[in-house]
Amino acid sequence: MKFTKIITVLALSAAVSSTAFAQEKGSATKAAAYLSKGELTEAQSEIENAVGYEKYKLESKGKPVVVKEKTLETQGDVYSTIARTAETPAEEIPTDIEKAMAAYNEIKQRKENGGKETASYKAVWDNQGADLATGAIKPSKVDDLWGHFFNIGAEAFNDQEYTKAMDNFKLALLVKNDTTTGKYGFYASALAEEEAADEDAAAVRETTMMFINKLFEMNYHDPQQYYSLLRYAAEDAAPAEERLDDLKYEIRDAEGTIEKSTKTKEQSQERYDYYTKGGGRKYGSARQKAAQAKAEVDEANAELTAAQATLDAATKEVAELDAKTDAVYEECLQIAIKGAENNPGNPTLTSQMVSYYVKLDKLDEAIASVQSAIDKDPSDEGMNFNLAVLYDQASEKSRSNGDDAKADELFNNAAAQYKKVIEINPESKNGLFNLGALYYNRAAAYNKEMQDLPMKGMNYADPAKAKALEAKMLEYAKMSAPYAEKVSELAPDESKYLVLLSRIYYMTKENDKLEAVNKKLEAME
Repeated sequence: MKFTKIITVLALSAAVSSTAFAQEKGSATKAAAYLSKGELTEAQSEIENAVGYEKYKLESKGKPVVVKEKTLETQGDVYSTIARTAETPAEEIPTDIEKAMAAYNEIKQRKENGGKETASYKAVWDNQGADLATGAIKPSKVDDLWGHFFNIGAEAFNDQEYTKAMDNFKLALLVKNDTTTGKYGFYASALAEEEAADEDAAAVRETTMMFINKLFEMNYHDPQQYYSLLRYAAEDAAPAEERLDDLKYEIRDAEGTIEKSTKTKEQSQERYDYYTKGGGRKYGSARQKAAQAKAEVDEANAELTAAQATLDAATKEVAELDAKTDAVYEECLQIAIKGAENNPGNPTLTSQMVSYYVKLDKLDEAIASVQSAIDKDPSDEGMNFNLAVLYDQASEKSRSNGDDAKADELFNNAAAQYKKVIEINPESKNGLFNLGALYYNRAAAYNKEMQDLPMKGMNYADPAKAKALEAKMLEYAKMSAPYAEKVSELAPDESKYLVLLSRIYYMTKENDKLEAVNKKLEAME
């Protein structure tokens, strides 16, 4: 084996060095003859010599190097055949296809430049008419090469061999940019990625991205392409989102420790001052109790220092992670916007777009975007619902910022918009439930405000205000009830609808109805 390899290398070296003096003569006709007999090694050698000799002759005469079209056609035929031969190693097939297509494309380029359809051009690029025996259309040489790999890919796809399908669709795409090839290649690659081992998934994903980008280049915009891009981008935020959830607990615990330790420190400091500076000095155990209080102060200080350090570090990390997730959300938003633009009316892409507007706290932009979609189709139930949800969220945000006037305006917009959804579809469970919840939550807010009023003994210090708040609570609770009742009738087995109804009846003190609903909920447990 070693001896053979050395001889091969030497022989190649000799051949390469000899080209400095002369080019071995080859013949496209002989190459075609070898090809017809299946002698591919000989055909390849002969056609390369033929191409090289034609170039050598023209160069030696100082003429432009233009290989004959028949020679180019044969060169393409040789590599096209090699690419389809079972014995060709898989890793060499892309190169063989590229060589075949380089020759075929040169013929095409000449036709485009000169406008003449030669026999070679017609054979390579035009369908060859109907087969007299079968009546089937004989494909061009390019379509024949493309069809070979596409058909293998299609058969593998149907057999759920997605990696094999992906590989062959990828090869077919080397022959010609074709949306059908790109689409099925994308589907196969996405499915292959789901089945791939962890160590192989990244490489498969690169192929998926290649198909997606090729389709974009061909101005093909399947929603699934955008779903995949959104999933890939969102994955970058997942670790940060998980860490942010953990940090919420760390911050809560640290703040709790600071509150508790601060109180302990203040109380112990008072005791220390009492036993060292105040009336407690007269007691015989004053020194001992002062020392104990001092130890408690020191311990509380240590806890405060540690908790504050934890809080500072967590707060800093939250800011960094928020910046990271915001960058991902912005990327996702742009993907969703582009996807929605290229797939108008697609509810998933529009919902994703709205979702990322909200994540980025761009509620005004989200509302404007959804309103624009509604202007184009006022009867779009999904868009009208999205707008209602946005008004709902914007109202809550304004309320939390202390802008009650703006919050009330947006609340009324949300209610009106949910009613529009119900007008479009009287049995919209989402519209009915959300409108019921909107009114109930407002009632609950009035109830909390009433519960927080100062007390005077067993009564409210301001009974008139308490009565007014109670009236508001009952008003909104009663407004909520019809929508909660309707959605519970439409979906009697959905516990979340019954839970809402139970809370409303508890608030309105309709005990018989409350008992009936609670029995249904108990039966579901």
